[in-house]
Amino acid sequence: MIEPSSFGIAPHLPADSSLVTKSSLSPPKGKFASFLAPLTQDRFKEVVHEVEQKLRIVNQTLSMLDAQGFDTILEEMLNSITTKTGELLNADRATIYLLDEEKNELYTTVAEGNQGRSLEIRFPVDQGIAGEAATSKRGINIHYDFFDDDRSGQAKIQYQKTGYRAYTMLTLPLLNDEGDLVAVIQLINKIKPGCDRSTPLDERIDLQGFTHGDEQLFVEFAPSIRLILESSRSFYIATQKQRAANALIKATQSLSQSSLDLDDTLMRVMDEAKKLMNADRSTLWLIDRERNEIWTRVVMADGNLKELRFPIGVGFAGQVAASGEVINIPFDLYEHEGAETAKKTDQATGYRTCSLLCMPIRNADGDLIGVTQLVNKNKQGYSINYNPQNWPAAPEFWKASFNRSDQEFMATFNIQAGVALQNAKLFETVKQQEQMQRDILRSLSNGVISTDKEGHIIAANESAKKLLGLDSNESLEGKSIANLVQIEKADFSKWFGMALADKNRQQYYPDQTLQPAQGAEQHSINLSINTIADANDSKKISGALVVMDDISDEKRLKSTMYRYMTQELAEQLLENPDAAKMGGDRKEVSVLFSDIRSYTSLTETLGAEEVVELLNQYFESMVDAVFAHKGILDKYIGDAIMAVFGSPLPLDDHEWMSVQTAVEMRHRLIDFNAKRQSENKKTIKIGIGINSDTVISGNIGCSKRMEFTAIGDGVNLGSRLEGATKIYGTDIVISESTYRPCADRIWTRELDFIKVKGKSNPVAIYELVGLRSETVSEQKQQVIEHYEKARRHYLNRKFAHAVAGFATVLEIDSHDKAAALHMERCQHWLKNPPTDEWDGAWALTEK
Repeated sequence: MIEPSSFGIAPHLPADSSLVTKSSLSPPKGKFASFLAPLTQDRFKEVVHEVEQKLRIVNQTLSMLDAQGFDTILEEMLNSITTKTGELLNADRATIYLLDEEKNELYTTVAEGNQGRSLEIRFPVDQGIAGEAATSKRGINIHYDFFDDDRSGQAKIQYQKTGYRAYTMLTLPLLNDEGDLVAVIQLINKIKPGCDRSTPLDERIDLQGFTHGDEQLFVEFAPSIRLILESSRSFYIATQKQRAANALIKATQSLSQSSLDLDDTLMRVMDEAKKLMNADRSTLWLIDRERNEIWTRVVMADGNLKELRFPIGVGFAGQVAASGEVINIPFDLYEHEGAETAKKTDQATGYRTCSLLCMPIRNADGDLIGVTQLVNKNKQGYSINYNPQNWPAAPEFWKASFNRSDQEFMATFNIQAGVALQNAKLFETVKQQEQMQRDILRSLSNGVISTDKEGHIIAANESAKKLLGLDSNESLEGKSIANLVQIEKADFSKWFGMALADKNRQQYYPDQTLQPAQGAEQHSINLSINTIADANDSKKISGALVVMDDISDEKRLKSTMYRYMTQELAEQLLENPDAAKMGGDRKEVSVLFSDIRSYTSLTETLGAEEVVELLNQYFESMVDAVFAHKGILDKYIGDAIMAVFGSPLPLDDHEWMSVQTAVEMRHRLIDFNAKRQSENKKTIKIGIGINSDTVISGNIGCSKRMEFTAIGDGVNLGSRLEGATKIYGTDIVISESTYRPCADRIWTRELDFIKVKGKSNPVAIYELVGLRSETVSEQKQQVIEHYEKARRHYLNRKFAHAVAGFATVLEIDSHDKAAALHMERCQHWLKNPPTDEWDGAWALTEK
């Protein structure tokens, strides 16, 4: 068709001067080159007759022609009839605008430069001079000079860009027998007869313009032109549909031959949809109902697949997933409501979204399972990559839209895609279930063996082989289970036979000892034998399932745990290990340390057997006191005991539990010594220190065995307080953090304000005199009263008054080491007064 640029016909025609016509200044090439013979009215009739004959041949051989070749033939026909129409009326340029009834647009095709590619130009049917002729269905004849006409504004702009000047114009509607518009023919610049085409245009212009005779001549030939145009358009539409149908057949065949792999199916559907619709990009979104999301997998730059997910309802694909309705946004998408997100995404990624088609995919049951999303309809003949530097300008090759035919073909394509996706998803589900079953069997510590009704093994997992002392690669299929499973002091074959005899019988035999193969480790198991019903007849038995639960480690663990904690606490841990956070974790606990005084000297006077006997009896009694108040035995350190309250399970009032334990240990020691004294054995003394703090506690540093412990500065302080009992001459010393929660339930006296390694701030320490429920002697109450008064004088720097107070304490109890210690300090400060920064704290350097 002849190039319409610079005519001022429509507001959106391209201004690129590189656009030239295929037949205006240079003759057309191909099957219709003979049309350029000297033109007369008779010759024009011959041309029309020849084109009609060609169309009849095409119509007869349509099914035999290659669709792409037919496109070329039709384009040459239309170019030729356009050229000859212009020559018939002696016009310098001519353009035929066909009507697209579906979009209510006029369109034509021009050649782009010398590259041999066609460029489609479209504009609304009511715009420009061609639109005026189309809507009024009357011809418009503009005589010299066209630039004097009010409608020449666009032509003037094009003249500045291209240099082509429109002087006269004839625009004629082409109607069918029913009076409906078929096309608009526009003729530019009436040329003087016989002019040399090489002379300047302004010298060749016929100033009279197009005449009434020209219009009558057009009317005479209009039926033949209309027939050619209608036939060409019909054949063109047919070829487009034939091409799309061929692509659809190819795409559906490709899908039907796809593997059952979901990722492969996703990629294949996207690729075939893109080729079918001649789109630049395609994405297949699947619907995840459980998570209310749509998702897809895309190939990244490194070749790996990345999964993308968005909530249903978000984005255009998400909207289709929510509604099940088609979304078809023509060019230009940026002018569409809700395009702001697309603009922001494009700006960030360097892309330009021009058109979009989103369509639902349903399975055979009609359920919505996915959405196909096609982006940017490519114009035919283009294979150009988008240059992000041109953003946001839309490239010519994407100035196209997905039409109703595209939707129809995609709807058919999506039916086949739905079948392929459903099969792939089912296969994916089956694969996941099979893999899950394999993983479950592999991860189970339970040994599982399935048999037929004769007791021959069908399958056995690795755990079963390990329990039986067999190699993991050894095949057990077909072997008799009765020969493999042997139970100590029991008849397994008898139990197995009883199970097969009663299909409803589910036998359970706890705590059995399994006899493995020779030389293998012996295991304790809980044994269960369950019958398997026949799949076709539930009344029949097809076999049995033997499950062996290995409880060897549990038995060993229980045995170990019972040494460190009460049975009740051990059972709680085994039932709910997550609550205990068996690994190292920060916990609020109270830590108790106890130690035998002068243990080294004691052992030197006793034989080894006597030392062992003493420790066993002592530890047994003291650990019972720990267990009685919900503590755990952390460890033995020579003759020392370390106990923790509040780990591994949280313990409310752990401070109070630790204090009660210390007092009970004091009472137990009295009974312990009384017994030893009655046996003429040496008695012992102990010191106890308690601190409450946040520490790291749990099964630390050892994942393969039970080894609870606690570490941190709070633990270290507890140990230092146990050592401080020697300094202050008391048997139990507690920290301020242990004292505060228990203050109203215990008798104490504040011993000192000390600084210890690992603590930046001084710590108040207390002697635990006893529980409030116990009676404290009058002498001890006097000691506490006078000691506390003397301490207040001491902290207020009234050291002379403090000396008097501590002296009174020593008069009551001459063995009170805490009072004697403070007497020495007072005498020191009287001779060497402390600095203004002195806070009454004393650095604890002894243990």
